[in-house]
Amino acid sequence: MAGQQGQQGTLWPETDEPDRVQEEGGSHPHEVPECVHGVSGWGLGKKSRRKPRLLSASKRTDIPAFYLEWFSRALQRGWVDVPNPMLSGKLLRLLRVGLPGEELPPATPSGRIAFDELLARAARRVPVETASDLAQTLTHVSLKPEDVIGIVWWSKNYGPYLRRREEFAQYERQFFQFTINPRTPELSWMEPDVPPEAEALGQAVQLAELFGGGWVAWRYDPLVFWFEDGEPRSNWDEAFFRRACRVLGAAGIRSCVTSKVDRYKKFERRMKRLHPDKQLREPEPGEFEDILRRMAEIAEDARMSVETCSEAGIPGDCGVTPASCINAGKFDASKTSANDREPPSATDRKLGRDACECHMHVDIGDYATQECGYACVYCYANPNHRLLSAGSGR
Repeated sequence: MAGQQGQQGTLWPETDEPDRVQEEGGSHPHEVPECVHGVSGWGLGKKSRRKPRLLSASKRTDIPAFYLEWFSRALQRGWVDVPNPMLSGKLLRLLRVGLPGEELPPATPSGRIAFDELLARAARRVPVETASDLAQTLTHVSLKPEDVIGIVWWSKNYGPYLRRREEFAQYERQFFQFTINPRTPELSWMEPDVPPEAEALGQAVQLAELFGGGWVAWRYDPLVFWFEDGEPRSNWDEAFFRRACRVLGAAGIRSCVTSKVDRYKKFERRMKRLHPDKQLREPEPGEFEDILRRMAEIAEDARMSVETCSEAGIPGDCGVTPASCINAGKFDASKTSANDREPPSATDRKLGRDACECHMHVDIGDYATQECGYACVYCYANPNHRLLSAGSGR
């Protein structure tokens, strides 16, 4: 396709040789990707050589529950362009200017597919200079198996994934972070519309049967604390925890991850708007630690351990350990890499919160273009605003 012209500028550079570039995360040449990176050359080439990557799908939205069709199409293409969360505003402004008259798709499952199509039109139509600006707001990630050490999934509902799991079998190493919190009626305002307890636990058991219990982590996360009718409340439910430990421990799942909720401003605003009868609070002195001790005692009977996610200063007598939710040590790069490149080491930590023990990875989800279908009131990302606005957090 060398020398092909778009409406403005040159789509592919003129050359006597076939167009071959270095894709992000790969060490071998591929055909030039049909995207703004391929048009501009930004983010490709020798400077972008990297180790094979761990993929996270995703801490920014629930891909297994809502965005598998989008991800499946990206796998067939062999790559995905991931918007930089810090540059989403710039990306959308550039698209409005570069594609005048085009409407930006909604942040829904079908809208995310349409957004990829919009990016493809931009690659064909905008000048090279604009393509370069667009490329700098996106990370080009190879999804080819040889460029991926493994994938860490995050979800509250693996039903859709279980029905389509063969589409993702090219990844030999898959790890599942599965959030299952108590589903009692008095807590339905917190996580409306997630699957019932029995269904969620059944999905976790099925994942353990298919992939092994060591490849599934149960998340009782987050622990939320509030005042209601003048009384301190929380979503700690010992009876639920015992039931879940019994079921999941018997399936070979060995870890439960937990943390205190982060009181982001958007969470505070939602609570005041949707649940004015409840006021968020910090745990009373020793309250969180006492819950951790109780969790550790109960989990031990089920041959499970309790880990804390990004929690500093936990006393040693609580019986818990820091979680490394994306842990390179779980993945054997020799199974997925044909070119002797090394995976991230245990010292290659992701830059972020000081207490986070995750290893280097790339998250392929997006806040701006992939609204989560659930309306969890504490969500730090982009929950289902239509359900929240309708007051579905009962």
